[in-house]
Amino acid sequence: MTDPFDPPRPRDDALQEELDSLREQEREGHSTPKEQRRAEQLERRLRVDEHGAETRERREEDREADRQDEEERARHRR
Repeated sequence: MTDPFDPPRPRDDALQEELDSLREQEREGHSTPKEQRRAEQLERRLRVDEHGAETRERREEDREADRQDEEERARHRR
């Protein structure tokens, strides 16, 4: 899972701002079907980006654990 204290990526900020704007228009009753589709697309993209970041983080943690395991095995062989 991503650290909530990590600064958000600029692209994510821009997508979130656009999504917030589209949601505001929808609440006010001014959104068109095209804008509604765009909001859905942005929501999906942000979810995919978040999932991708979590996957990358998990892989890095796994690599670090593997390195530590290998170092521990090397110490025991000596």
